[in-house]
Amino acid sequence: MIDTSVGRCKQPPINPHQTEGRASCQQDGEEAATMADAVPSSAKRLFKTDLSGMELWVVSTTMLLVVKFAVDSFGPWYSNKFMAGTVKVLEGLNRTMVQYTMGLMQSTPTKNDFFQVWAVLMVTLQYSISVGRPYGSSKQMTLVDMLSSLWAANLLRERTFSLLDVPLWLIWSLNAARMIAYFLSADMASRINKGSLRLASDYMMYEHNNSGSADVDPVTMSGYKYLVSGEEKQADRLMIPNAKFASKSHSADLLYTSPDLEARISAIPSGQKFDLKDIITTEDVWALRHGDPLLSDNADPDNQFKDVCLSFAMFKLLRRRFYNLPLHELGHDKTRRLIIDGVLRVGTDNDYSRAFRITEVELSFMQDFFYGNHAAIFVNGFPFRRLALSLVLVSAISFVGYPVQHIPSRTSKAELQATTHGIFVTHSIMVLIVGKELWEIFVYVFSQWTKVWMLCTYIRKRRSTSQQCPKMEKAVRIMFRLITRGQWNQQIRQFNLLISYSPVKLIVDRLRPTTVQLQTEVKKAILEAFKDLQNPQSLQSYFSNAFKANGDWAQFLWADDLEADTHRILVWHIATCLCEIELCGEAAAAALKPFWLRPRLFAKDSRARNEDNQAISEDNEAILEDYVVAVTLSNYCAYLLIQEPPMVPDNKVVCVNVFEVVRRDVCSLTSGCKSLSDIRWYLMALAKNGNRYGYGSGCKTIPEMGATLVEQMFESYGQNRAAVWKVLARFWTGFVLHLAASTKAIRHKRHLEGRGELVTHLWALLSHAGFLGSENCEERLFGEDDASDVSID
Repeated sequence: MIDTSVGRCKQPPINPHQTEGRASCQQDGEEAATMADAVPSSAKRLFKTDLSGMELWVVSTTMLLVVKFAVDSFGPWYSNKFMAGTVKVLEGLNRTMVQYTMGLMQSTPTKNDFFQVWAVLMVTLQYSISVGRPYGSSKQMTLVDMLSSLWAANLLRERTFSLLDVPLWLIWSLNAARMIAYFLSADMASRINKGSLRLASDYMMYEHNNSGSADVDPVTMSGYKYLVSGEEKQADRLMIPNAKFASKSHSADLLYTSPDLEARISAIPSGQKFDLKDIITTEDVWALRHGDPLLSDNADPDNQFKDVCLSFAMFKLLRRRFYNLPLHELGHDKTRRLIIDGVLRVGTDNDYSRAFRITEVELSFMQDFFYGNHAAIFVNGFPFRRLALSLVLVSAISFVGYPVQHIPSRTSKAELQATTHGIFVTHSIMVLIVGKELWEIFVYVFSQWTKVWMLCTYIRKRRSTSQQCPKMEKAVRIMFRLITRGQWNQQIRQFNLLISYSPVKLIVDRLRPTTVQLQTEVKKAILEAFKDLQNPQSLQSYFSNAFKANGDWAQFLWADDLEADTHRILVWHIATCLCEIELCGEAAAAALKPFWLRPRLFAKDSRARNEDNQAISEDNEAILEDYVVAVTLSNYCAYLLIQEPPMVPDNKVVCVNVFEVVRRDVCSLTSGCKSLSDIRWYLMALAKNGNRYGYGSGCKTIPEMGATLVEQMFESYGQNRAAVWKVLARFWTGFVLHLAASTKAIRHKRHLEGRGELVTHLWALLSHAGFLGSENCEERLFGEDDASDVSID
């Protein structure tokens, strides 16, 4: 035998401390290696084709679908570029992950009953979430869903036990039927909506001929036969071969071309143009105001029920503003009287709450028309078939929970260890689908569209029989209590340039704008100025109306003779801010530091009161009301300039550039100011030095022009500060009406995504009254900076 010890190197003696150190290092290395192996272990499971990797793919795909649903629930996000991009990324990831996961299920050599259940449930969840998309991508998304459904059907070819096989095929069949129905109904809904839009324009050409001018009463709606429901059935009576929707060349608006329209309508005998027996008009709704248990003056004193039908009829008419269709009723006096003497009629509570109640429901219909599926879903009435399919699907999915419990008994031990969470994952997906379906049912059932359908059904029954309908009446009352969607919170946002001129404050105000409640005195002032409008030209008289108490108002003409509305807003906004600082008093204004302030009524704040009676007091109601109106509307109009896009008639590029120049001017002119008192003193000093040769003659910047306007008004009115605030309040109430009417329709549409803007509500009222502002010409409806696709599809 060979002595293996020969030739060995002699090892030095081992130090015990060194041994312990090596053992510790070795242990740390092993822990680090274990952690390093653990990091990619989850990632490696994603690319395994065994049951555990499939389970992780299903969970990841389901969670991504849930995130997409959560993001959509707070939408729409079409004007928010970041969120719109996020939604598109999520859509692409959802489609890719669903298809990849089902591809893995087919390629894996090991087949499992869970694969079939997960494939069907994922496809069902994917389609259930995609139904809320806008019309523009509905067909494309449905085709993708149908392809995914075929993948799931291929997996279902592998037979499983009948208790699971039958409900899975039922779920797949129901989901496929809904996809096909939605795919086919998209074209039908588009055609019907286009026809309804064109028909409403045709109908209003001769609607005034159906009643004499002496019979018109905007309070009882006598003589107002505005279409509410049923006109789709009469579409063929006025179908004109040459009438079509022109192609979208330079802009995406719809052009209505019908050279022989007027001749064909006039050739139809009066009273035979439409069969009014199948149509419900606003006059029919108000015809039940005597003795009806639901719609009578005693049962509905504030017109809560009837006004929903009026809002729906006005919504159908307002759609024409977005498609350049003619507004034939503009030249008739009864059009203006409907709004001035009817909608704006002061109620029993001595306010104008009815006007905004009508417009908030009307604009909710408009929001659903452009950004939701309600217009397509309710195109043929209440969607009984669609909701029935959803309920059957919920029942089938709920039943699957029972046979899923038996899958582990059919699985091998090795596969069973890999699917420790298979039942939990399956039940979680089921809960998500059932919750989504129930949420969809809730959205459609408890909507303003359901209110209109129920009221029209009730009116048809009451019109066909003299008997009362107590069950239907009770159902309508219950639904009106439950349905609150579409209500405007009557809040407006504020921006004060003299406290937010720094870039940091401007970013903060854009991300988190200050919101205030629209106070009663502000609504009253605006709508009373509305009622004073006599003709469309009155909208341009806001400047002269502001100084109507002062016979020498021509001296202020320089403050209105500016290049654009953006300049007017900034000049008068700065003037209003300076008047507010002066009203606070010297001591209180010195304590207000601009950087830490948010836009609010400084003079009403307790910190802005002093003892020399210079600040506003509750006892001086004249100044208080005008002060609240002027400052609130001034800050609101300033906020409209910083929106994206700006809600003003001017070109977007002009508005953005002018505002940025003025902001920099304010920032440089007031760079050394520590308080609002310092800002006012410095700007007023500049105005005095620059106007030695006449007011407005030496002003080089808009901030100086605003200060000059304040100095001139103080000199003209002396110590009568109430007269100054009266001028400011009248100016802003008239100007905001001019602003609302003159802003392009496409910009109002973009801001329908949320709760809506005050100017959009006023724009709707002005449109119905026949006041279209300076944007009534078709060629000016879409500016170069506002070209956008506007389609009924």
